[in-house]
Amino acid sequence: MFNFNFGKKRLDKKQLIIISAILSGIVATLSQCTGVSPERLWDLLDEVQRSLFPQTIINDVLLQDPGVVDRRVERDVDKAIREYEALTRDSEPPRVPLPRLIEKAPDEALCYSEDCKKLGGEMRLCSPWVDNCKEEDVK
Repeated sequence: MFNFNFGKKRLDKKQLIIISAILSGIVATLSQCTGVSPERLWDLLDEVQRSLFPQTIINDVLLQDPGVVDRRVERDVDKAIREYEALTRDSEPPRVPLPRLIEKAPDEALCYSEDCKKLGGEMRLCSPWVDNCKEEDVK
């Protein structure tokens, strides 16, 4: 009889705990000896294993720590921003044109009293990138 499973194999808790303890000890020792913060060492380990040993149990150990995951996401987003800026050669955000103020005189046909004329006409903001926002409508 064959036992066939789909997807990734479940983690063995014993292996996970042993590897976590070994990696924590190595990172703590290196941090003490070199003076480098443990977070930076965990980040270095994360980047090395991502490039050289992807999809190993070390990756599974690192993903158990929310701090490592947060820093990984931050590094990935920063890298994507740098790549975008290199592709577009644009480090400044695009300038958005300011909206235009449009004021119209009150429509005499709709006014039933003198108070209506005192209130004034239509006022609106018009976006310059919209086709029906004409320069002559702007006061």
